[in-house]
Formats: sequence, structure tokens, C-alpha cells
Amino acid sequence: MNIKNKTIYNKNLIVKYNKFYLRNYMKKNFIIIGIISIGFIIYMLIQDRIDYALLLMGILIMYYILTLLMQKFTIKRMLKKSPLVDNPITQTYVFMDKKFKVQNTGKSYEVYYDSIKSAKTGKDFYLLQSDQRKSYIIDFNGFDSEADKDKLEEFFIVRFNMTDKFFTKKK
Repeated sequence: MNIKNKTIYNKNLIVKYNKFYLRNYMKKNFIIIGIISIGFIIYMLIQDRIDYALLLMGILIMYYILTLLMQKFTIKRMLKKSPLVDNPITQTYVFMDKKFKVQNTGKSYEVYYDSIKSAKTGKDFYLLQSDQRKSYIIDFNGFDSEADKDKLEEFFIVRFNMTDKFFTKKK
């Protein structure tokens, strides 16, 4: 296997990456907090404590709104600080059978798949995270063809023991 991808690290990719994390955070945390809060709200209504039930509902709504606001401000702050906004870089990935090569601005290094602890897919990119807490964002638009993207996706499914449900297909 020899699949190439050129991902442009720029403002757009930073925004996509942060929105991906917001969606995951909301799925994992807000659903759990919401279910627990609804349980307490129901309990308060059964106890005929409507005032506490309304208070809990207000807190839940405020938590949701504050989470969205914090994410919006975080993205804004990241865009101000990131040099990628004014000077985007292109990172080239070459995916091989046991490793992938990363090339950018004169630097080149290899990463073995054994060091990848997490592989996820977003709406527009794959996200690989190594055991050294380094993230690799592989933009779907950076492939030479849709067939290359599909081939790499199949490889990730087999290599990381994932099922098709973890991957978003654009058809």
C-alpha cells in the first residue's frame, strides 16, 4: 500500500477539528449529565417540588449554553494565537503497510501504526492519536481520489479492529 494525502493545516482545519471535539464532548458528557438531571427533575416533580425541578432544568440549560459559548471563545482564542491562520502549512502523509511517513517544510519522519492508540473519523477528516499524545489530522480533501480514501478507510478498519459504524462515508 502506498496512499498519499496532502492536508493543509489552516484556519478551516482548526475550526473543523474543534467542532469535532465539541460534538464528541456533547455526546459523551452532556447526555450523561442530562439523563442524571432529568432523573432528579422527575424525582423533584414526584416530591411535588416544582421549584427545585425548574431550578435543575434552568441549570441544565445554562450548562448547555455555557459549554457552547466556551467552545466558541476557545476557537476564537486558538485562531488568534495560531500561526497556521496566516501561514498555513501542507503536511504530506504517505501511508504504507506498517507505518506512515509525515513530511512538512523540509522535515520528514515515520510513525508506526503500533504507536497509534486511537483512530477516529470526523465529518471531514481522520484523526490519529499516538501514544506520545501527538495528533495527525488527515483531511478527506487531500486524497488524490475517492478510491484512495476508501482504501485507507478499509485499512484503518482492519488495522485498528474497528467496524464500519465508526467511519462516515460520503456517498
